[in-house]
Amino acid sequence: MKESGKGDGIPEWIGNTPFPPGKKRVCRITRDMYVGFLYGFETAQVENQVFVSTDMIFMAEWTLPPGSHYEPPGYHLHGDECYYLLEGEATGFNPETGETFTFGKGDAMIIPQCTRHQIFNMTDKRIVAIACVAPAIWADDGMGTIIPRVEAPRFYKGRDKLSGGLAVPPYRLPELKRNIDSIGIWPAPGPELRKAKQLVIVRPRDQLALIHGVERHVLFSFVVSSDFMHLGVLTAPVASVSEFETHEGDEVINVLEGELCVRISSFKEERSDDATYPHYKLLEGNKMFIPAGVTHQYMNFINNPVKAYIAVAPRL
Repeated sequence: MKESGKGDGIPEWIGNTPFPPGKKRVCRITRDMYVGFLYGFETAQVENQVFVSTDMIFMAEWTLPPGSHYEPPGYHLHGDECYYLLEGEATGFNPETGETFTFGKGDAMIIPQCTRHQIFNMTDKRIVAIACVAPAIWADDGMGTIIPRVEAPRFYKGRDKLSGGLAVPPYRLPELKRNIDSIGIWPAPGPELRKAKQLVIVRPRDQLALIHGVERHVLFSFVVSSDFMHLGVLTAPVASVSEFETHEGDEVINVLEGELCVRISSFKEERSDDATYPHYKLLEGNKMFIPAGVTHQYMNFINNPVKAYIAVAPRL
């Protein structure tokens, strides 16, 4: 049965994973909470494991085997998307423009709203990536559940033999300051990217690296920071404790390296006679959901820096 108000073609778990609106709470996301689905036509599919789908953000881990691709090209009417590669080397393709990019582990591909996109695996190793769509992957009226084919994809067919498609002028990323002034417009303002309808590759050197905290410091490197989503890599040095923070949007944590401790603020913070505080310990590969409005901080108790891929959407 469908949730009340959802249109035909909308899976029941959309907007309700791990919790429906109004019932969100902090939790470690375990494998038994994932929702699996295949995207694509038979023989051209990508396997997805959704670990978060709320009214603010959608996140899934997908796997593409060697020598394969997915079909039809993706297309999101209601949000931007970003792929962050955990394993392998991907070839990103925009069939409308013919743009083609190769990117690997630690790189990301920004996919503006209504921009067609595909991933091809031209290697002998699988691709594993985290996909994030915000603010919505599908609308409650069902719009966006049927993905149309690209009638004339711009494949290369030899010298002076390009197939048809959509020719768009090249878009150059603006020169932005590498400081807090660029939060919300990195690597370019969202409306500009959506108008250009071009894929953008963000490598580690292209991230917006900022020192988080005034008295306690960790490093946060934004892959993208826009009006729709904020994604990046948290680096917590040895023995570091971040300052408390609270977001207007939902937050999702995926630990990339090491062990991250996350402490949730409570009424005990105002008590000087209680030295015991609950926290969550996240191992490499573990994921955590923190609803909007929940105050929290990050801690590193191991002998190596800890890295985590963190998403907040739609607002910081």
